[in-house]
Amino acid sequence: MVSRQTRWAVGAAVVAGGAAVLASGVDQGSMLRTLVPLRRPRRGLEGYEGDLEFLRQAVRRHEFGITPDQLEGFNSVLETRRANSLDELVLTSMAALAVFDNAATTVLVTQAHRLPVRFGWMRDSLVVVKAAPEYAELAGQRVTLVGGAEPSVTWPLFAPFVGGGTPAWLRNRSAWFFSVPEALRQVGVGVHEGVVRLDLEAEDGTESVVSLRAEDQPMPGGPMADFRDRFPGDEGLGTRGWVTALRDPGESADSPDREGPLYLQHWDRLLFTRDVDLPTGGQALYVRILGTPDGADPSSEDIDDTIARVETGDHGRFIVDMRYACGGDYRVTLPLVKTIARQARERHLPIRLLVGPNLLGGGLISASQFLAHAPERTIVIGNDLGDRLRNRSQGRTVTLPHSGMLVQLCHDWHDVSTDAMPWSDVWAPDKFLLMGVGDFRPDKDVQNGWRDYLHGVDRLLEAALA
Repeated sequence: MVSRQTRWAVGAAVVAGGAAVLASGVDQGSMLRTLVPLRRPRRGLEGYEGDLEFLRQAVRRHEFGITPDQLEGFNSVLETRRANSLDELVLTSMAALAVFDNAATTVLVTQAHRLPVRFGWMRDSLVVVKAAPEYAELAGQRVTLVGGAEPSVTWPLFAPFVGGGTPAWLRNRSAWFFSVPEALRQVGVGVHEGVVRLDLEAEDGTESVVSLRAEDQPMPGGPMADFRDRFPGDEGLGTRGWVTALRDPGESADSPDREGPLYLQHWDRLLFTRDVDLPTGGQALYVRILGTPDGADPSSEDIDDTIARVETGDHGRFIVDMRYACGGDYRVTLPLVKTIARQARERHLPIRLLVGPNLLGGGLISASQFLAHAPERTIVIGNDLGDRLRNRSQGRTVTLPHSGMLVQLCHDWHDVSTDAMPWSDVWAPDKFLLMGVGDFRPDKDVQNGWRDYLHGVDRLLEAALA
């Protein structure tokens, strides 16, 4: 019979061990702060300068894992850059947050005066992926010059506004800056009295020049959000009635009869599945997971239904498309990842994981676990990821009171490069739910080019089916 003293000793040891785990790393100190209400702005904080002061206060209270030098640099940006207009406020906030060298510490959704077109990067070109109705003929054209400068030369100039991530992520995010004349002006690209000249090329080789002026009303969007503009039918960023380079069947009288590429279908479904024929016979299960700028996750019902489909279906291959999984809670999608990995190992099936620079945050963490649970079954296809494997992407959002700009601040580290130990400086659930993968990069470098996009061709899916 165990004595009372022994039971107390064992209990004390368990409590002490749990306390040691919870006390390890700065993340555990900040977990409490996720429950602390955001401090309301002090009286007297008005206008754009008031927003910057509120941002300063919010960073001091909710941004953790930064160095003293970074904090000094952040404050220096706020002290030296102007915010006399909404566009200047946005860019000043971005430049200040970029000092922290963290992709997830960023402006999520904002308002800015923008050109009546939206851009997206393909492998070989910056492309107009959406246009206001009066400029419908520009949708799908390749941009050869912006303000007299080549986009391929210009995009690195936006680095001071983009913190952390990878070069592929910086290039990808630059698409938003190309649509904001004030951003172009601040990096030295030609903007004359608010007018930006675009040199364009149509698919048939016809070249044209158009001069565009920012719209009178600020438009929503942001470097984290604008990937949605290439999805036909997505009007979530104030672009109702705008024209996309691709059309959904039945969208208008001149829309195509055939469906668009799978990766751009059903923009409003965060989890989308489809059976796809394999060239050698049988079918693959295509699973696409999307993210949103505000970190929404697929519903538990959709996750459960897809898990059941994975477990009961007679598929010869799993194709998991996470190239636009840009955030969310990895704990929501992790059960699906583990189920696919387990079924692939038990049934000796291949997994083809499609990735790209919009894969970051919770999406990146979840995707990495294919390499942890079924490394011998998984081949990664696409181009570079959006973020490093060790990053701060556990955070909370704050809204600047005057402009309404949504900013994400981060308080915890994630690290899927190595196995987390109880004392590791990472978010507590990582220590029990995640496994290190060592490295995470494409085994096959595949990207869609301009003409692939125009014709609804998906080179990544083709490579996954081959």
